[in-house]
Amino acid sequence: MKRREALKKLGLGTGMVVASPALISFLQSCNNETSTWRPSFLTEAQGIVLTAIVDVILPKTDTPSASEVNIPQFIDNYFNEVYELDEQKKTLAAFEKLTNIITSEYNKNIRKVTEEQYKMVLDSHMTLKAPKQDNNKEITISNLLNTIKWMTINAYRTTELIGETVLAYDPVPGASYCDDLNNLTQGKAWSIKYGQ
Repeated sequence: MKRREALKKLGLGTGMVVASPALISFLQSCNNETSTWRPSFLTEAQGIVLTAIVDVILPKTDTPSASEVNIPQFIDNYFNEVYELDEQKKTLAAFEKLTNIITSEYNKNIRKVTEEQYKMVLDSHMTLKAPKQDNNKEITISNLLNTIKWMTINAYRTTELIGETVLAYDPVPGASYCDDLNNLTQGKAWSIKYGQ
């Protein structure tokens, strides 16, 4: 339980990500073998759904996809290590509903659901402004999908590969530079936000 509380205090559980060494090491402790990954919290079918959804949210372009930097593993570990038992039960129930919708509407074999079909799932079940979650009620599919989206984007930014090679990265924070910000960062966002 102490690890769970420590991770929550790092920020992800309270609504913002702090790129602390502990959170980054938690993210990078995920299994690098994406093809052999077995979820520790979700079922295997739910792990397939999670992987497909994070890749729809952040697909491979000139940068790696979310699954290529182990975001599904991070989210699965986060649900397992940080969520309280009640949150875990509600999350599993919401994932079960989501998986049932996908298998009943698109394909019984979860491995054969296409990217386009996952986009349709997101379009039809994820509202932009999901209703606030009442802690005593079940998690809606929209809330689950919005949580996955939020966690995917924030975890993606804190991975070593993205932080050091895609975003503007300064290994010596606090150094003073006299130049235009666009020249210093080539128009990229900073991987580490100073002053937070």
